[in-house]
Amino acid sequence: MATFGSVTMNGKVYNQVSFKPEFTTGKLGIGLDFYIYFDEDGNVYSKDWDFSSFESSFKTLIDKIYYIRYGQPFNDLYFRIGALEKVTMGHGILIRNYANNMDYPQIRRLGFDFRYTFSDFRLEFIHSDLKEFSNGGLLGLRTLVPIIPKLDFGVSLVTDLNQFGGLLDSDGDGYPDFIEPGFENNPDQWHQNQTIQEWLNNNCDDCHDLIDMAGQQMQEYLDSSKLEKDEVSGISIGTTYTLNDKLKIYSELSQLIGETSNPNNSLSFNTDLGYGVIPLGLKASWEKVNMSIDYRFSSKNYLFNFWDQNYDHNRAMVIYDDDNENPEVITKESTLYRYGKLKGANITISSNFIRIFQLTMSYQHLNGEKWDDNLSDYKADKNSTFYTKLDIDTSKISKVRIAELFYQQSYSSKPFSFDPDENTLFGYNIGVEMADNMILLLRGRKSYVLDEGRYRPVKTTQVETQIIF
Repeated sequence: MATFGSVTMNGKVYNQVSFKPEFTTGKLGIGLDFYIYFDEDGNVYSKDWDFSSFESSFKTLIDKIYYIRYGQPFNDLYFRIGALEKVTMGHGILIRNYANNMDYPQIRRLGFDFRYTFSDFRLEFIHSDLKEFSNGGLLGLRTLVPIIPKLDFGVSLVTDLNQFGGLLDSDGDGYPDFIEPGFENNPDQWHQNQTIQEWLNNNCDDCHDLIDMAGQQMQEYLDSSKLEKDEVSGISIGTTYTLNDKLKIYSELSQLIGETSNPNNSLSFNTDLGYGVIPLGLKASWEKVNMSIDYRFSSKNYLFNFWDQNYDHNRAMVIYDDDNENPEVITKESTLYRYGKLKGANITISSNFIRIFQLTMSYQHLNGEKWDDNLSDYKADKNSTFYTKLDIDTSKISKVRIAELFYQQSYSSKPFSFDPDENTLFGYNIGVEMADNMILLLRGRKSYVLDEGRYRPVKTTQVETQIIF
């Protein structure tokens, strides 16, 4: 498959030429992604073709792998390396519908999803980005052990070793963009004093004091901006009892491990993360409908489905004051103080009973407490999450090859008000056949970041023509 078109990255539009071959043999599948981006002046986006060192060369080559897959998730042996589109661990109390390709092609993550079953014992492993292994990213391990016939017991361990690894670093120099304003795309410079130092070194023999001062200012700035690693983890245990080939009942409980912020600096405020419990749930599967429903409750400082589809966007966020100054980094973990004790239900339905439509809807409705900054205390409020995805069977529609749309609003008092925040995610994929084996494809993703007191949309758009060989 060859593609021609445009893509928006870091707020700038690039023209794109790419070649995406896919190979399958038996259970093995490989998808590659060779691409060149160039701006309106014809300059190539060189970050994706950097062979200046072994590390950069390795990253350049690895980025050309879209996926390597063996088997399917329901097989005894399955793994996928590359883009992960929808991963759930257990019954989703910790990881649910996680996807590492929400920022593609601006960010290409090399995820790993592995599942192995032998003698009814099952092992699952997930990592969001093997390129980020030493610096964090989502890391999950789950085991499933049969206790008696039809009854299984599962344990999951999940962690993000460094939430700050989610901060945007456009030039890959190790300094997040907010630390080096004006030099976000220059891997050789991260502070204006570097230019001053270089000029003084070349033009002033007696400027040692000024050179030292410029260096000291750079070091002070770096020290004040330095981010120590911030880890957040979770553990869950659960059981599943299979009634028959259509019905299962389950239970699951989890504990998040870490510390949230202290909103009023009170000595009595407990910043330890909390727990969540699903005492009883039911899963049903019929020919055209899959459904799950459960009752759930949680303590303070906890969120169900902490690692969700939007996690890579809100694991670490940079916020500014009203004057667009004084950047501050907050993590998803640090915001958990907002949520007090909650209880309610979750229901998920996936169905294709309306002929050409495959509809997936999930709604979590929880009642309880949420933090109120004006009161500096908790007050009664709702905490709900709504997710929906619509796929259209394009085989029934002339000229349309791809048509899908999804929307997610999490942890909101009014999830149907469409009032965006950092937990909002919207996306679509539309492909129209222009001629035999030629498709015009439009992809869009939109998330939101807090900027000068308002939520600003962050858009990633691809418009391309695909030629299938």
